[in-house]
Amino acid sequence: MRSGRRSLLALVAAVLAIGAVASCSADPVGDENRTVTADPVIYPLSLRYHGIDVVADVPYGSDDLQRLDVCLPADSAPDTTATPTPTPAPSASVPSASAPSGSGSGRPAVLMIHGGSWSHGDKATAAYRSVCKYLASEGFVTFNVDYRLAPTDPFPAGLDDVRRALDWVFRSTTLSTYDVDSGRVGVFGGSAGGNLAAMLAVTDHDSAASARGDRIRAVVDLSGPTDLTSRSTEADGVSASFQRKQLLYLGCRSYTDCPAARRASPEYHVTADTAPFFIGHSTDEFIPLWESQEFATTLREHDVPVTFVAVEGTAHSIAQLDEAMSRRVASFLRQHLG
Repeated sequence: MRSGRRSLLALVAAVLAIGAVASCSADPVGDENRTVTADPVIYPLSLRYHGIDVVADVPYGSDDLQRLDVCLPADSAPDTTATPTPTPAPSASVPSASAPSGSGSGRPAVLMIHGGSWSHGDKATAAYRSVCKYLASEGFVTFNVDYRLAPTDPFPAGLDDVRRALDWVFRSTTLSTYDVDSGRVGVFGGSAGGNLAAMLAVTDHDSAASARGDRIRAVVDLSGPTDLTSRSTEADGVSASFQRKQLLYLGCRSYTDCPAARRASPEYHVTADTAPFFIGHSTDEFIPLWESQEFATTLREHDVPVTFVAVEGTAHSIAQLDEAMSRRVASFLRQHLG
């Protein structure tokens, strides 16, 4: 009798302990939807980052905008005995110098892509630099990327650049220099950067560079436009001014004859090979909520795990990153990248 009671009490205690852990955590687990109210403060901007080194303006290509910053966790330093070299222009017949190993050695890493309607923006702005440092403070080697911009360089130049940057990350010299585990790499983007991060994730498995394994293991997309076709011009779509920005990016005069619109829309390229997604989108911002909602539905139809967080209000892109949202993002990345 006493033995049975002790067993029952132990079981109850275990259940209560599990419940306590679950109730104390705001971290996303599995496939879910939630709606939250954010504080009006970009949390990464409010912090001081002691010991986070930033290696600035590392070239991954030959163009002036093909540069990236590397934000390093506090207890790491680059191995300067191995010097990274720029990645050559993409080629369908030439595989990357390095393939995912999943060896478990080295650190998890994140390729981060800034926003700016594909026509402006900069990795070194205070907000994006702070997010880069924040991710590094959470243990991720973070590669904060610049890329060519429209209208001088319309689609697919920006996408080609972020893919070239990803190729550069997977070069053996980069992996060894920054102590990165090639089996634990994710991508993060906000606004136009969210679109590019999503496009990278839904198309990278088709590239020759990833022929020997999936390279992207997790995706964070904040407010990324996902359907750039004429669907976005309907009554519930984007504003006329943003339509003009989209067309400049797509290199088209109108949506009626613009094959690039579908090619640049993540909504139409999802496969079962796509990595898990964290999608954050505000309820009343200028990119319609339905874009992320429909994209999440498409991902789930292909059995891709999705954590979808709707943020009450108008906060766009990384402006959603109050303390709770920042921790959700870090937890999601930790869950999938280790």
